[in-house]
Amino acid sequence: MRDFAKESLLSFDQPPTRMFMWPWEMMLRFNASMANAIQESTVTWAQRRQEAAEKAVETFERLVHCHDLGEAVSIQQEWVENNIRRLDEDFGAIAQQGATLSHRAATTARDALGKSSDVARAGARHADETADFVSRESEEGLESARQEAEEPRRNGHGRGRGRARNNNKRRA
Repeated sequence: MRDFAKESLLSFDQPPTRMFMWPWEMMLRFNASMANAIQESTVTWAQRRQEAAEKAVETFERLVHCHDLGEAVSIQQEWVENNIRRLDEDFGAIAQQGATLSHRAATTARDALGKSSDVARAGARHADETADFVSRESEEGLESARQEAEEPRRNGHGRGRGRARNNNKRRA
């Protein structure tokens, strides 16, 4: 999932179908980025839960084997302090996760906008180049057609000259 979230996905030279799939792919990349951020904090949360379960079993065993009330109170106090520490770590992790998700969402959105505008500029540049090429080609084609049309006239074989000669013969 990490590789999918980082892979380049949009460029102007890609097939049109890839261009149409870009919004869908961008959404999937965003989700992959969010899943990566959530996965990190989820693993540490699960580790704290496992630690809490192990400490609860250990505390219960110590309470079963204790011999006086002072020791039992001390064991219970230690258990409560460890739970409060883990709870504090959970709240810190939640705050960190919120900041991480916000940062990754903003980064993903910024990247998407940057790539979209780069591709749009490249597309516009390509369209301008194509339009210039077509314009040059059509101008060259028109010039060539004009030259071909004028060539018979220069050599005296054009329609206009023949008619003019015929008109001159008739007048005479």
